[in-house]
Amino acid sequence: MGRYIAGGVALDRRVDLLVRQLAAELSGCRWCIEHSLHRWRKAFLPVAELGALRHYAASPLFSSRERAALAFTVAVSRYADQAGGIADAVLAELRCHFSEQEVAALTLAAVGEHFFNPTTGALGADARLAMADTVGGEPVLGARRAGGGSPMRNLW
Repeated sequence: MGRYIAGGVALDRRVDLLVRQLAAELSGCRWCIEHSLHRWRKAFLPVAELGALRHYAASPLFSSRERAALAFTVAVSRYADQAGGIADAVLAELRCHFSEQEVAALTLAAVGEHFFNPTTGALGADARLAMADTVGGEPVLGARRAGGGSPMRNLW
């Protein structure tokens, strides 16, 4: 994966941000969610679209390319919970829209958000944020309370 990323492939900014936001929400890392929201706003993208993120499969707000990336993000995020790994149908759809280099970049974007959950949790950052119902004035979409952890830890 490192060779592909080092090759200089860059994801479309919107796809990258969508993947990172969904991965952050699925990990339950409050810091990651807030950081992803910050990046989304900094890119001047409409925050209202993030409300539909958990329902991406049925939402007209997302292209088929974005839906393939988001389905892959869910599969990567739930990898430890799935027997047999990522479904072939998810990978086949992903490869219809993305090159192998882009798949590596998507993987890195999704797992990167899960990396920080145990890190910020260990530092107590999630515990401080878990007391709030909102982060930065915005409701946290689907976040778990501190201590929930990330299933990605099982891959380490």
